[in-house]
Amino acid sequence: MRNSCLALSNSGDAAGRRLTGEILLENVFTEMDSLLSHDILSNSREVSGLLGTVEDAMKLIGPQLRDNHTTMETDHTATELAVRRGQTPPTGPISLANDNARLDTSWETATGNGTYPGFTLAGLVCYKTVERSVNNSFQYLTDTDTDTDTDTDTTTASKPSYQISSKVVTALVSNPATEHLTQPVILTFKHLQVRAESSEMNYTCVFWSEGRVQEEGGAWSRRGCTKVTSNATHTVCSCTHLSSFAVLMALYPVQNTFELRLLTWLGLSVSVVCLLLCILTFWLCRSIQGTRTTIHLHLCVCLFIADLVFLSGISHTQSKGGCRVVAGLLHLFFLGSFSWMLLEGVQLYLMVVLVFNTTIRPLYLYAVGYGLPLAIVIISAITYPDGYGTTQHCWLSLERGFIWSFFGPVCTIIILNAFFFIITVWRLAQKFSSLNTNLSNLHKIK
Repeated sequence: MRNSCLALSNSGDAAGRRLTGEILLENVFTEMDSLLSHDILSNSREVSGLLGTVEDAMKLIGPQLRDNHTTMETDHTATELAVRRGQTPPTGPISLANDNARLDTSWETATGNGTYPGFTLAGLVCYKTVERSVNNSFQYLTDTDTDTDTDTDTTTASKPSYQISSKVVTALVSNPATEHLTQPVILTFKHLQVRAESSEMNYTCVFWSEGRVQEEGGAWSRRGCTKVTSNATHTVCSCTHLSSFAVLMALYPVQNTFELRLLTWLGLSVSVVCLLLCILTFWLCRSIQGTRTTIHLHLCVCLFIADLVFLSGISHTQSKGGCRVVAGLLHLFFLGSFSWMLLEGVQLYLMVVLVFNTTIRPLYLYAVGYGLPLAIVIISAITYPDGYGTTQHCWLSLERGFIWSFFGPVCTIIILNAFFFIITVWRLAQKFSSLNTNLSNLHKIK
């Protein structure tokens, strides 16, 4: 895109006449709309290229604009440029705004302390879709950032995750020395979603720093930017330099208290002991052997193994491979538990409704109880192997809807069991009604 912009700024129309600043501006943003419509920003290097090119193009085109104030909005951008020309540098405040952001600075800051070239430019470019083009994959802070907002909850020990919470904007001026401004600029951002700060979330003002991560092309940084104020809808930032900016939402995971962990361990430990007693009972007592006992036995086995795996490995996220194995086993045996619950519902239905031929073949029992969950886990692992294990727990990831590989079958089983339960109760009600009628007739005969 950089080459395209330079070519456009040096070109003329079909008649060989020099293009005006307005036409150049329109051509640049038409070209940029074409690029952004194809979602090309797949990595931070491309983000850096786009943001840097737009800033350079605006500085080239700005002095060629005829009007002192120019606005232009396209499908993917909203731009406002202000130019002042004269023998002496302009003075006073500048305010540039669009639906998603606002820039407040002064003409003195825009001009700078160097040689005055006869004009001063200030601009604000808002990108409507950049945060979606990279699918929120580039909004992180570099490890070398040390500045933090004064209202950040410093008691939170865990590292927060970041999510972009505003549109990305580029603020620019004709002043070539914008790395250390004597007077900070004020940027006001509208949040993408209405949400107030809390102990689990706060907003962070950041800028896009090119080259801080050389391999990836750039990264978000806090340096030189501080948060002035924030509410549920807007955040006000103060920055001592100019670049491309945004507001990030810092999400702090809820810390598990000792009491909650203790309650979990005690509850599951009691559950494991009781399940073990049930397994021994269903396995060793010959007098109660049957299809229902077999179903109860394997239901207890699945829950027993799932509880043991949960207790021993749910929090062991240090080993990525081991964490995936734990998540896969939990997925398998929790699904197995629900599958045996489904078989319990089917068996109850057969006993009440059919009365005769109520025995389910062992092959069918094992195919549904273990084969169906195993098939779901294998398909899920092949489709999205990274879905097993997260940074916090060894369980299924929420990304790409992977959690529905568990919730989907579970919801289906619950609906089927509810259906079998309703039919069973209905048939029992019919039988009891018929029994009451027969008893009444018997009393009359007597």
